[in-house]
Amino acid sequence: MGDNSWNIEKANKLYGIDRWGLGYFTVNEAGNVCVKPSADSPFKVDIKLLIDELRKRNIHTPVLVRVMDILKDRLHKITDCFRTAIKDNDYKGAYNPLFPIKVNQERDVVTSFLRYGKELGVGLEAGSKAELMIVLSLTQFPETPIVCNGYKDSEFVKLVCLAHKLGKKVFPVIENYGEVETFIAHYRRTGIMPGLGIRIKLATKGVGKWAESGGDSSKFGLRINEVMTAVTRLKEEGLLDSLKLLHFHIGSQVSQITVVKQAVLEAMRVFVELVRLGAKLEYLDIGGGLGVDYDGFTSEGHINYGPSEYASDIVYRVKQACDEHGVEHPTLFSESGRFIAAHYSLLIMDVPATNTVRCSQFAVKPPEQKFGPVKEMFDIFSNLTDSNVAECYHDALEYKNEALNMFSLGFLSLPDRGNMEHIFWSLMEKISEKKQFLPVEERHQLELQMADMYFANFSLFQSLPDSWAIDQLFPIIPIHRLNEEPKQQAIIADLTCDSDGVIDNYPGDGDFTKTVSLHNLKEGEPYYLGVFLVGAYQETLGELHNLFGDPHAVQVELIGENKYKFRNFIKGDTVRQVISYVSYDPEKLTRRMRDQIEGAVENKLIDLDEAARFMREFEDGLDGYTYFGD
Repeated sequence: MGDNSWNIEKANKLYGIDRWGLGYFTVNEAGNVCVKPSADSPFKVDIKLLIDELRKRNIHTPVLVRVMDILKDRLHKITDCFRTAIKDNDYKGAYNPLFPIKVNQERDVVTSFLRYGKELGVGLEAGSKAELMIVLSLTQFPETPIVCNGYKDSEFVKLVCLAHKLGKKVFPVIENYGEVETFIAHYRRTGIMPGLGIRIKLATKGVGKWAESGGDSSKFGLRINEVMTAVTRLKEEGLLDSLKLLHFHIGSQVSQITVVKQAVLEAMRVFVELVRLGAKLEYLDIGGGLGVDYDGFTSEGHINYGPSEYASDIVYRVKQACDEHGVEHPTLFSESGRFIAAHYSLLIMDVPATNTVRCSQFAVKPPEQKFGPVKEMFDIFSNLTDSNVAECYHDALEYKNEALNMFSLGFLSLPDRGNMEHIFWSLMEKISEKKQFLPVEERHQLELQMADMYFANFSLFQSLPDSWAIDQLFPIIPIHRLNEEPKQQAIIADLTCDSDGVIDNYPGDGDFTKTVSLHNLKEGEPYYLGVFLVGAYQETLGELHNLFGDPHAVQVELIGENKYKFRNFIKGDTVRQVISYVSYDPEKLTRRMRDQIEGAVENKLIDLDEAARFMREFEDGLDGYTYFGD
């Protein structure tokens, strides 16, 4: 039974589930997190029950759960928003959602996107030669739009032009002026010229972490003087008719709608002027940037608009510019990959251990000293009240520093220092119970001091690389026991031996916090945490730090109330696989290990039974999961 003073509504508020979950994730009366195929779905599936069933199938955490129904819903959501805006504004052009596969190159994601969006006119975006080859092979219908971004060498150009000759609707986007000459040279040799796009560097910049990916100093795109040079060269070659698409990108995770509006206005001024100069532009690719609210709390991460407002503002401003200058309304492309993919997958991991050790389980004894910092610390401990919490906290910090200085100078023994620290941390526990009487900043400082380390069965570098590399916040919450109050402030650490393998920023009510509220572990019961919104970038950016490989992954289809089908199990990497990734031969390692074991037997360090057991453990370990398992 849960604590009567605690309820599901409080859990929802604490973790912000309704804010970032968008209706896909809810909490049931049992205190378990559930997933729904859409916000308005009449049924939901208990994630804890799903994980329990996976355990029975010998699929242990960490496991990546891919809910393809959400991917489908997100695709329909963005398409419906644009189609509604087109209808409401009497817009004469069409809309095609593109999926930039760099967001998630997993085969099931890309093929599902194409399957779900067949009737929606979906397309794909490729940013490298390898991605282009995937995209070309998967797009079987000639009407499927393909946009090619990134740098393009002659081999890339050949592939694009051959795809064009095959009848594919492919748009290579000029990212730097040299590519114009490469396409012209290829045309002279072959007579083949696909419909070109051109990416412009807008003066308008995005906001937030990815602001520098747009603006004058952005990595890709042509400045306006370079655009004019490209137009002149294409006209000289009689190829200006081949310029079909204008593309811009103002950065990922644009949090302010005013920036989007300004960027579209600037881009449309370029669009109509290029048409006036003779370009046969038919498409406008507005790139990515449609934000995803990962936490729903913080001002930095909060998105101040939704997909409907985003689509409406874009369609309205494109139409307004076209009508003002007598230009036909272009077909609109958007590359909102993060919006489409982020919510569809979640990482579930267990917590095998914590460093929870409480000083209060051992009695605090008065020191032998009559004077000095240890005695003063004991007096504070003995006289703490609600009215003097802040004063006691400040004095305790001062006396601790004084005692440490005395120890360094040789005036305090090691046992006395140990007693001082025992008194200090016992006092901090007592103050924690009265922390509401502390100022906010010092309350947060105390919570960080007293936080337990929860060691979760995963690798931060493999499964949440953006958390480590760019301090991206992800919702991390228990997937069960939410009908119980989580009373322990915690910091989540991974299994790697790297000190960076720690998550030290969490969404909080109006600000970032350094800790997260979790439950104490129960003997003999697994404790599961879920990391949500990991479908964009995280599944393909991971690296083999400490040789922790890919986790297990399972594709889930939701079909009814607590009813689902497992469509695709993907076993996580074995030790044998990951060591081969870094150029070791598992068979050679096995032979070397066997030679060492035989040598140990000859030297009578181990007997034959021990040798056989050691060798069996070694070989079984090579074929085992790189993470902890039962």
